[in-house]
Amino acid sequence: MTTTDTIAALALAVAVVAAVAALGSWRAARNANGAAQTLSRIEQQRLHADLTPVFRCTIVANETRTTAMLRVHLEGPPGLLSHSPIEITTSLRNDNPHRGDGPHLAGTPTPEEVHAHIWGPWKFSADGRDDTGRTVTPQQLAIGEWTRYGLTSTTPPPWSATTMDAWHRDYANEPVRLSITARSKDSEWTVPLEVPVTIEGIS
Repeated sequence: MTTTDTIAALALAVAVVAAVAALGSWRAARNANGAAQTLSRIEQQRLHADLTPVFRCTIVANETRTTAMLRVHLEGPPGLLSHSPIEITTSLRNDNPHRGDGPHLAGTPTPEEVHAHIWGPWKFSADGRDDTGRTVTPQQLAIGEWTRYGLTSTTPPPWSATTMDAWHRDYANEPVRLSITARSKDSEWTVPLEVPVTIEGIS
């Protein structure tokens, strides 16, 4: 091998080593960047969870259980103060999330009709409610403040043979299942709640 060939071989070897080192550096940088992104995502998820709104809700019904008042108090957490005010949307959940999921038989209500009906003791009567009384218009609420919504008793579905008395008995001691969606800046939380009903004048 001539001197020229030796120099060329050495140059090639140096180039290969440099390429391998560059590839290793690129992989290390990529792995480090991936780890940093993962840690950042975990931290964002933790912060989001730490800022989940805390609601205190009460429902007081009249003695005949025909009307009631839902009061929603936004208690915290303190970290949400920098996000104030918070937009909240309050909705009613059904007593069983799987109602209507079974096979649809001819002559029976469709799954959509079953899901649309409010399977619970109360619906919204407040201004801004939707057609079914399941949801009310979003509104702004600051930490430490409260709002309230009027409720009225529900009725059995139109295809049911259940009487009003039986319907009310079935739900007499059941809590009201709520879902409150809170939004602020680029964050959104959905908080499920079950609120017992207090009868006016009964402690």
